[in-house]
Amino acid sequence: MMELPLVSLPDPLMATRKAPAKKAATKKAAAKKAAKRTLDDVKDVTHAKPRRASKADSLPVAHIPEHLLLGPGDYPERKSYFDYDDSQKAGSVGGKRVHMVMPRSVTLHDYRRREDGLRHHRAMVTIPPKLRENIAKLFGFDDSEGAGSEVALTTAMVALADYAAASLIQDKTLLIVSSPEDEHAEDRKAARVAVRNLGMSKNGKIY
Repeated sequence: MMELPLVSLPDPLMATRKAPAKKAATKKAAAKKAAKRTLDDVKDVTHAKPRRASKADSLPVAHIPEHLLLGPGDYPERKSYFDYDDSQKAGSVGGKRVHMVMPRSVTLHDYRRREDGLRHHRAMVTIPPKLRENIAKLFGFDDSEGAGSEVALTTAMVALADYAAASLIQDKTLLIVSSPEDEHAEDRKAARVAVRNLGMSKNGKIY
């Protein structure tokens, strides 16, 4: 009778002993991965900026009251758009001589039409360099370049016009505006036409 070679089989007890160790390692790795994923989730939640609920999200445009489409200073009972306090003398702020203080929170309303959502009550305005310079000086800067982004030029200009208009009405004062005398009127006109024609030839438009 032919004898077959004996093949050593794995000890069932040994296999049973090794399995828990391998299983434990797998559980440990999974737990570590899960913990890492949880920390990432927490980080995302912590740094996420919550979105503020707004009534405008569900408010039909057709039902928006008219006064909400205007600025808070546009109400009929008001004398001016902005609020003003001119009870103090000019002083120093941050080492600069200032005649006007206007925080960044002072802004113009974003006027939009109910029909199409487009902006209105806007105008293309020419702001002379002298006006820029004077407004910059009100805030303690030598020139408009020095003011840079520190001065909201358009808002300041509107505020000054609003203040002047309200003051003239309140004080019942007559303000007469006239153009400065120009000794070079003809030369200035010729220069303006020449530059305008150059703009037309290069850009096809003058704006």
